Amino acid sequence: MYDIYTVVDHLHPFVIAYGLILSWKVATARWFLISYLIVATFNLGMYPYAMQWSTHFYIFEVFLAIVFLVPIIYRRNLALLIYRKSGIDFYRQIYEKQTLSAQECMIILIVTLSMIINLITWFEVLAYKYYWLDNAYFKLYIRDNIQLLVQIILCGCFLTYAIKAESKELNYENTE
Repeated sequence: MYDIYTVVDHLHPFVIAYGLILSWKVATARWFLISYLIVATFNLGMYPYAMQWSTHFYIFEVFLAIVFLVPIIYRRNLALLIYRKSGIDFYRQIYEKQTLSAQECMIILIVTLSMIINLITWFEVLAYKYYWLDNAYFKLYIRDNIQLLVQIILCGCFLTYAIKAESKELNYENTE
């Protein structure tokens, strides 16, 4: 049963890479998915080290959730900054065409839920560590299953974003 958690934890880069293949022609989708691929790769690289922090692993997961929100919240401004520094037209197009999609809003909600779950778990682990609780029930029986569901929903959001990216781009061009 624990193998499914490992598989789903390592699934994000593959789903994002597949999304890149599906939506490569759309500059805004490419920028979004490449940004997320960088964050997901960082997450996987830090995972073995963070797992060794038995108590503070969960607050580290909250930090990573905040990092996961950065590509949604700041990528338009980052594209403008890169365009001003480099003059590459790709980043100007992203700045002009980038809008918030329903999938991105869902990702924000899901990542926020993940942050709340990990904060609750961290507080519970601290309470257990200092003998305020006799059993870390939420951590042992609830957290991993909710996180599994969160990871699967996030993968679905990335795929949906990639599939709908081209039609979103066409709608943008038709409204100009």
